[in-house]
Amino acid sequence: MTNKRTKIFTLILALMTVFTLAFTMVGCSNNTNTPNTQVEQPNGEFKTELVITQNVRLMSAGPMTYSTRTNTATQTLTATVLPETAANKAVDWSVSWADTNTADVSEYITVTPSSDGSTTATITCYQAFTGNIVVTVTTRENGYQADCIVTFVGVPTDINIDTTATYSGDAYRLGIGQTYTFNANLSNPFNSIGADYQNLEVSLNGVGSVILGYMEHYNQSGTDKWYDTSDQTVALDTLKDNFITASISNGVITVNTIKSIESYYSSTSRLDGGRTTAYNDKFRSYVDDCYFTLTVTEPVSGLTETINLRFDESVVTGVSTASTQIYF
Repeated sequence: MTNKRTKIFTLILALMTVFTLAFTMVGCSNNTNTPNTQVEQPNGEFKTELVITQNVRLMSAGPMTYSTRTNTATQTLTATVLPETAANKAVDWSVSWADTNTADVSEYITVTPSSDGSTTATITCYQAFTGNIVVTVTTRENGYQADCIVTFVGVPTDINIDTTATYSGDAYRLGIGQTYTFNANLSNPFNSIGADYQNLEVSLNGVGSVILGYMEHYNQSGTDKWYDTSDQTVALDTLKDNFITASISNGVITVNTIKSIESYYSSTSRLDGGRTTAYNDKFRSYVDDCYFTLTVTEPVSGLTETINLRFDESVVTGVSTASTQIYF
């Protein structure tokens, strides 16, 4: 048996994981880089304790659960009691304001353990708030504590896209040579989006493949000759910029349709003194279903929303009259 003055008791300390929600846990007392110190006890023994640095800003992405029925967001928070061999890992949870706010904290944040003494608890946010709220976990044995600070930052939970373009089947139907606008808006159960989540991004992708080949068109007879050995299968995504573009500014998406997929060719040349037109990499047929996807992304939260876009020759793209003026 070693001398009592050199005996070090096992450290039992609740360390809490940090999480990001529509409110965000920051400043959790789990800085593993802080040094251990030895504290002398009244009986002359020493106990090892961990010096904890408070309010260290940490972020850890995690899945959130949203309830549209109650307009709440929840996240699971886990406390780790050390060492892993500790016999009694029971803890108690509490929540309080970090400042002098006198409002009922339970109207904003509550903590519900999975069971009595559980090291796992559900943190629920009911409405937006300012300031900080502290979730505290305390070990029932020896009363070690760790805190996580909850800050509301207004993380979006949905991207809503609306437009006057016709929607049918699984996609918006677009005419060729037109400009369409789509409005993208962020929302969450609290109707409060933070300033860090205002810059949306947009991207386009082509789905499916087409066959391109070499074809000669005889202008006098109006007939075509395809050279089968030139056929190649090409992903629509590699050609998409020839057919459609998209951009976004202040939440307004602008989509321009340039030309149909069937009209594509990479280049032409004249043969036989102009009597024959040769087409390189000309569209010949579809390999499978071809359409475009437009994805709106909020880069900070990683939230995305995707819609399908299809070219449709039956879509009305304009109107004209046989005469622009008549007289009586």
